[in-house]
Amino acid sequence: MVALTGRDPRQTRPGEPEGPERKTRALRKYEAEAIAVVAEGDVADGEGPRLDLFSPFGPMIAKAGMPSGLVDRINAFADRQVRDGVGSEFLLPPQFVGDGGADSLMRHTERLIARYVRHMEGAAATRIRIDAFWIVSQYAGTPSPVHFHSGDISGVMYLKVPNIEGPEHEEKKTYISGRQAGYINFLIGGKQRFSKSLISFKPRVADFYVFPGWLLHGAEPFRGTGERRSLAFNAFVDVAEG
Repeated sequence: MVALTGRDPRQTRPGEPEGPERKTRALRKYEAEAIAVVAEGDVADGEGPRLDLFSPFGPMIAKAGMPSGLVDRINAFADRQVRDGVGSEFLLPPQFVGDGGADSLMRHTERLIARYVRHMEGAAATRIRIDAFWIVSQYAGTPSPVHFHSGDISGVMYLKVPNIEGPEHEEKKTYISGRQAGYINFLIGGKQRFSKSLISFKPRVADFYVFPGWLLHGAEPFRGTGERRSLAFNAFVDVAEG
């Protein structure tokens, strides 16, 4: 990808006058569309799987389904690292994430990031640098405490999901009331009247979530059997100037 020139984006291009039109373009990315949910299917344009976008409280969360072949390939590698019943985390080596060319984990992730950036910023990503991919393997009773990441954009893909004990009981609860069904939860701000501050998703194999790295998120513990296995990444992104 083409790198940015390093010019201060607040500077005017040579020959471009300062004015309301340029200011409007610069500020447009901060203004949300007047719709609650975008179900966008651009498969016909050759850009991959359907991308569902959720905007419950400002930052947007993207979700897409990844090909089963990619999930199987990652699991085959992770199976050699994971010990049954023992939680663990480990980095994926660069050679592995790049294997497969256009069908590699790296390329699938870069394409999702590029689409996310285009929808959010109204401009193309000129450079995407993925800092790391890692696997998180967890078993019953283990949460991922609420945290944020260091990159501009982060993501989580589910590779395996456990069997929940008494799902009809657990899923009636919420994250705040102590649900233990293994959901991933995104939070922002605190309790505010007439405002939402939390959204939860039930993990499903091959679901890949992409979101701002600063957005607080965590996985609640679960009661049940089996492994919850996910992949995460951090990425840094440069964006074309409007």
